[in-house]
Amino acid sequence: MEIAQYHKMRRAVQVNASPGSAQELRAVQSDLRTALASVGLFEEVEVEYTDDLDQLVIAMFTFPEQLSRSEVARRLELMWEDRLRYPFWEAHSLLVDKDQIEFQGATRAGSNGHYVTVHIVAQQARVPAQRVAAD
Repeated sequence: MEIAQYHKMRRAVQVNASPGSAQELRAVQSDLRTALASVGLFEEVEVEYTDDLDQLVIAMFTFPEQLSRSEVARRLELMWEDRLRYPFWEAHSLLVDKDQIEFQGATRAGSNGHYVTVHIVAQQARVPAQRVAAD
């Protein structure tokens, strides 16, 4: 989904529902951390929850240079669909740049349920430059 369309849909759910409670956000935070760790390829995984309604749960991680950006994006979408989103409703958007993938998602628990927004940033790990031995 295009980012502008995603923002419209996210805004619509925010107008019509309440954000998840701290307990619900902690559960999503834990599920996201577990899901990212279970991939086995992501490093420096950080996951928190915030009071920013546009990104109630945030995550950052790095991925190895040999893992393609399209593969990281595919894994994030599968993770969202299979393990993180609520069954009632969801919208998400992916931006894939040269060294970074950005995933934004919103999901709602039910017609009278709360919503949760997620923002994930994945950056390609930098390979440190090799030192030259001194003579």
